[in-house]
Amino acid sequence: MTSLGILKQLTEMAHGELEEALKGVTERQSWAVLPQGGPDYLHSDGSIHGIALHVATCKFAYGSIAFRNSEVRWRDLAKRVEKFEPDWKAALGFLQEAQDYWMQTWGGLSDEGLEDEVPHFSGKLWPAWKIIRTMIHHDSYHAGQIAILRYAVGESDEPPPSVAEDIRTHCKDLPSW
Repeated sequence: MTSLGILKQLTEMAHGELEEALKGVTERQSWAVLPQGGPDYLHSDGSIHGIALHVATCKFAYGSIAFRNSEVRWRDLAKRVEKFEPDWKAALGFLQEAQDYWMQTWGGLSDEGLEDEVPHFSGKLWPAWKIIRTMIHHDSYHAGQIAILRYAVGESDEPPPSVAEDIRTHCKDLPSW
């Protein structure tokens, strides 16, 4: 198997872990949040809903910036997300769309192209393999978070804070805004 083939297989496995963690989560459960115990920024509000949208927007951003000349920017993602949040079914659909887009953005690479320097959303250049590996880890990491949260949180009738607003707050100064 080629290096690219291994990365594709690992990407599919990590996304499968994420899908498994999300299986059966209800909207009210996706909205629930554990009390925040410190000042750290978690890249989301700590809800399953927020984590799922964080993962989805990162798939779009990483793929677009690294492999598609920034055809989708953070500000575009904020506008898209605010149109459907806090709808849980729409968030799950957006996550699947993001996965499909992510796979398409780098699907045409060759093994040799994995060493090419591509833009990261920070403005730095990374080898393509590192961008892909980061997203594999990202799916697995957040799948683990969700697996714990789904058993640690109850349900909530109150929607979580806006992920679109979170993107605006934390991404507005990035070169890929």
